[in-house]
This record gives sequence, C-alpha cells and structure tokens, in this order.
Amino acid sequence: MHRASLHLCVGHACPIRAEGGSHLCLLTARPSLLTGRALAVACLVAGSFAARAGAAPADVLRSALRGPTRPYEGIQRTVVYGDTATTESRVRVRSDGRGGIRREFQTGPAAGAVVIQRGADSWQKPPGGAFERMPSASGPDPRAVAATMATNYAISVAEGRPILGRKVKRVAVKARRTFNPSRALHVDAVGLVVRDELFAPDGRRRSVTEFVSVTFGPQTPASFAVPAAARAGAAGYGPGSFSVRSSASAVRTETGRPVPAPAHVPEGYSVSTYGIMTTGSGLKTPAARYSDGLASFTIFVRGARPGPPEGRGRGRGGGPRRLGRGPHGFMGSDGSETVESDRQRVIVTFSSRQAAYILIGDLASDELVRVARSLP
Repeated sequence: MHRASLHLCVGHACPIRAEGGSHLCLLTARPSLLTGRALAVACLVAGSFAARAGAAPADVLRSALRGPTRPYEGIQRTVVYGDTATTESRVRVRSDGRGGIRREFQTGPAAGAVVIQRGADSWQKPPGGAFERMPSASGPDPRAVAATMATNYAISVAEGRPILGRKVKRVAVKARRTFNPSRALHVDAVGLVVRDELFAPDGRRRSVTEFVSVTFGPQTPASFAVPAAARAGAAGYGPGSFSVRSSASAVRTETGRPVPAPAHVPEGYSVSTYGIMTTGSGLKTPAARYSDGLASFTIFVRGARPGPPEGRGRGRGGGPRRLGRGPHGFMGSDGSETVESDRQRVIVTFSSRQAAYILIGDLASDELVRVARSLP
C-alpha cells in the first residue's frame, strides 16, 4: 500500500474520509498526483457562511458546511505538521458561488496540479497532463453532517482575532471523547472561512489552511470548465481505488461478500458510505466508511484469507508503530496486526481467520485497533 495514494480532505463530500472527512476523509486519486496531505488540506476552506448575529452554534456550523455562497478569488497557504517536519503549499482558489471551485497548486508537493470541483463531481489535472474525471465523491447532506457533529462534539462560537484586517468568529468543534480529533474554523463577517485548523486527538496541530489574500467578485465561467471528453482517472488498486456504492446490498451484489461489520464501533460512529476496493490482483472487495460527523475511519477487505503482516518498522516517534502481542505484531493463532501511526492518520492491517483488512482513520490508534480486533 502506498501512502502517497491517500490524502485527507476536509470541507467537501469525499468517498473515504478515513484520515480523513471531519468532515475528515480520503479522496481517491493517482499516487503520482496526490503526493501527501497538503493537496487535500488545501480544500479545507472551501465552505463559507454568513455568520448571523445571535445564531446558535449548531446553526452556524450547518451553514458553514453548505459551501461558498459568494464568488471570490484568493490565495491559500496550507501548513501540514508532521512528527519530524512540516510541509507548506500555496494554492490559488476560485469560487463561482454556486458550488464550483477551482484550485491551482502553486507551490508544495502538488505544484502545477489543478483540481476543479462542481458539486459531487471533480476533475484533476497533473502538471503538464490532461484533466481526468475522478470517482464520485458524493457524501451525506451537509445538514445531516452538521447534526451528527453537533451531537458528538462541543460546538462554540466566539470572537476571534482579526485575519487580513477582517473581524472573524471562531467556531470551535471540540472533541467530547479522548480518541477524537478537533477543529476550529475562523469566519469573517461576509461569510468566508478564512482559516481552518485541525488538531489530533492528543491536541497537537495537524494542519492550518488560511487565506493570505482574497477578493470578492464574479469569476470567469471558463475557469470552471473541463473538457467534455475528459477520461476517467485510473482507479489503481488498494484504498486509493475506493469507489462509492449506494448501499450495503449493492456492495454485496457486486463483490459477493458482505460489507465489513466490526463488533466494536466507537461511540458516536455509524456507517456513512459504502464502497468497493480493487485489490492488486483485480479482485473487487467490500469497504465501509464510519463517521461521527468530524472524524472517520474506513475498513477495507483485502482478501478472503489472512496474508503475512505488513510493515516491520520499530519504535514510536515519527515512524511506524506496532501494537499487539508476539513477534512482528502477531496476536496469536487467530490473526496478526500491524499499526502505522503519525500525527495525521492511523493505518492498521489486521488478519483474522476469515479475512484480511486495512483500516485507515484519523482517530486515536488504540481505538482503531479495538475496531480491527473485533472484525470477523
């Protein structure tokens, strides 16, 4: 599994949301283009809302997740914090105020790439390449996401420090449970989310995305146009090949197997998206994404029989971290597991007597391991 084939995205509907959706989630795409979390984190500040005086925190959050309502053009700066280093990117962002977003990556790992999103549809163009249509990223209605988030997190609104000379409201989405991340959005008087911060369950900052300049006004329609003949992007294999399906029954019909159902589901989480993954051998296998509105994790079925444990890194810190009993992560005759964790995500591979799984999430590693160990 190539970690470069995965990245987090916050602020719009995405299919996996395992590291990422917090709406944290994973967007699928080719490893050659998505070279880390910075590309997706730059999408964080896509949403905007008019902060009504006296509005309840949950109402403000609901409006924030609906997306931009006024056209604008601006430059965003994104900093992604790792255990040993940070990555910075700058992105030129244009919004037509009707759900169309164009992002041109100027610096950072994805420099030269262009991503266009129109509602649930998205296209991307690698540097020097042509536009490709990406898999459907349809997700839950923003109103439902906001309602779930308000149930599972403490939401508050307060005056924030001015940004770009603008007064802002700070919308804090604070975890009620120790295994969950947190988020803070800074919104100006006209409704733009000018700064978005993500925090790991232990309180460390994961990323900051903020506008360093912004101008409101109509945008050229051609900025949001893509060739009608844009071909579908290569799905690849592994978690990056995740493709959304309408229901658990649709997944079972296509794969011949039920969606993975753990006996332990963290409090506040439920299935938000069903899908399939393509394995390296071309096999279609079930997948399911669980979310609590902000955090999420996705369970991918790798195969019908357990395979050898993956990842043999040692120690803690910024490298892979293994939990479990016995050498190489083996838990005994019933299965094996390995765990890779850093400030951004947790990846668990687990093998039982019935199947082998990959779990990817942005909640605490110990909690995701509990989920893995409860799988059949």
